[in-house]
Amino acid sequence: MSIVQETACGVNNQLDQLQQQITRPEKLLYTEDTPSLHVRRLQNVIGSISVTSKTQPFLPATRLADLLADPTLTRQLPISAEVQIETDSQTEEHDVSDYLWLVAAKAAVQASGLVMHSLLDHTLHLQEETYYWNDVLGSVWNSGLYTAQTAPARLWHWSKGLSSFRNVSSTSLSRSLAARWARFYQIARESMSEYPLRFNWASPIRSCRSEIRQKRDRLLAMTDIHTSSLGLLMESWHAFQTDDSTVGGAQLPQTQWQENVARVVILTEAILRQAVNQSNVAGFEERVFTTLEEDQAGIHMLDSGRFFTQTPANLIQRLVTVLRDQLPAHRSSMSTFVALHGRPSRVTRYWIPVSLAVLSSSASLKFLARRQDQILQWIMDFGATLIDFGGNWVVDPIRKLIGTIRHDEKSEIAIMSKNSLVADRASLERMVIDFVRDRPDTSQGRLPIEDTTAIANAVKEGDLTPVLKAYERDLRTPFVGTVRGDLVRALLIQIQKTKVDVEIAISGIDALLKSQELVFGFVGLTPGILVSYATLRWLIGLFGNRRGLQRGKKQHELRRGLRTVTRILTSAQPSDGRVSYKESGRLICEAEALLQKIKLVLGGVRYQEFREDIQDLLDVQSGVDKQLRVVDRMRWVYFQ
Repeated sequence: MSIVQETACGVNNQLDQLQQQITRPEKLLYTEDTPSLHVRRLQNVIGSISVTSKTQPFLPATRLADLLADPTLTRQLPISAEVQIETDSQTEEHDVSDYLWLVAAKAAVQASGLVMHSLLDHTLHLQEETYYWNDVLGSVWNSGLYTAQTAPARLWHWSKGLSSFRNVSSTSLSRSLAARWARFYQIARESMSEYPLRFNWASPIRSCRSEIRQKRDRLLAMTDIHTSSLGLLMESWHAFQTDDSTVGGAQLPQTQWQENVARVVILTEAILRQAVNQSNVAGFEERVFTTLEEDQAGIHMLDSGRFFTQTPANLIQRLVTVLRDQLPAHRSSMSTFVALHGRPSRVTRYWIPVSLAVLSSSASLKFLARRQDQILQWIMDFGATLIDFGGNWVVDPIRKLIGTIRHDEKSEIAIMSKNSLVADRASLERMVIDFVRDRPDTSQGRLPIEDTTAIANAVKEGDLTPVLKAYERDLRTPFVGTVRGDLVRALLIQIQKTKVDVEIAISGIDALLKSQELVFGFVGLTPGILVSYATLRWLIGLFGNRRGLQRGKKQHELRRGLRTVTRILTSAQPSDGRVSYKESGRLICEAEALLQKIKLVLGGVRYQEFREDIQDLLDVQSGVDKQLRVVDRMRWVYFQ
């Protein structure tokens, strides 16, 4: 569903209301209580060419032309004659003429819609070609690459020009000396103007950039002409849109909508005739309005209360000519124009890499044949690396994480044995108790059980006072203490105490790690998952439809499109608060591009809301200020 189809559906609804006025019971032609055969035929044609849905495509140009070219449509009203219509009569010719006007109106909507679709497609294509030339001009490297790509064609034109110069010089030997010099000067001048690069060997890249700028300027001028054409045709459609109160109340003036139909037909003809022949927008619009005024001068004239209108059959025949001759001719001429001023052909753009690939194919095959075993080994190593990566960094961390969640003892994180601290502490207790027992100055005989228990409890709390006292006393006579062994024994007990203290600290760290086992499990799994996800995304983008990968790119393009719309509105110079035809057409093109890109980002109700905002944006009659407020609303709703 495009903007052109949606607007055409709205215009068709207005024409249907006019048809309801025409088909009132008191205005129907009756032959034994039934409409005449000609009226039924016209009603069938009206139903066939009506745009009844926003999603309904226009009829093909050939199909529409065949329907309109049926001679039974206008058999009662010859095209070559003018029909006199009296405003207060209810004759059969009057009613048939009304139906013919409806056929001409709906056919004009269909034909101009086809023309607008063609103009819109050509405009978007011209913009793509312009972007290509902007990229080429954006860097010296791209300009140099373009110079290398087009070098064979330039050499061919240069050699062809030299051969033509020699042929002309040989044929002019029999002429007089003055004529030969004049002819030589003319040939040299034409050669310099037609092939400016063949004598400018000093700076070929600069010459190519100048040529690219000329082509880009021609494309921009043609783009402006097409956007102006879109604005003109869309403005002619808006002339059909009136208030419902006006339509539902008194009947619309007959000449008003008939003049609108004739205006659409004339504009369509003039646009197709002048679009390729003009080089700037001002000249194009001037020629179109001149043609419109000249043609409208013969449409109607007032004379003593009667008016004579150009027959609808004549307009229908002109639409047939547009569909069969002018529209195909315009498409053909635009294809020729794009081929002449657009990007080079694929052969020109890719002959360098293709030539390098062909020339290096034999060397590449020889290299592959010599290194076949190594290449196979590389492939096997790469596969083994992938398998090991998946097993060590994806599968095993997931298995451990699942075990942690299920409280599997085998998967618990531990940096020391569970019984290590208990055994070392019990050993320290026994060492201190034995030391106290062996020192008669501290134990004074065998220790009772109560004292042994007290010493063990003190050791658990880190209190080694008896050992430290003996150690301090032996330090006074270290030699005697060493010989007796008590000093060394006390020192070893302190080393065991240090070991126990270290294990207690480690057990605290171990408890902390166990409390965060799930966190560490996810941390260990994250690198493998991230690498696997990035690889899968890259493979899907390389071999898949790239729908997910293009989402971010489309959002960026949408922001750029909205920026372009804002730039068009802010840089426009509106008259009476309304933008010109060129800016109106540019808005239509940008809005159509936004609708094509937004389908991937939005869907359902939000997409319909976006279409409503686009219709508000294209309402040029509301003024630039309101359009800018619509842009702000769209930026706030869809791109925050």
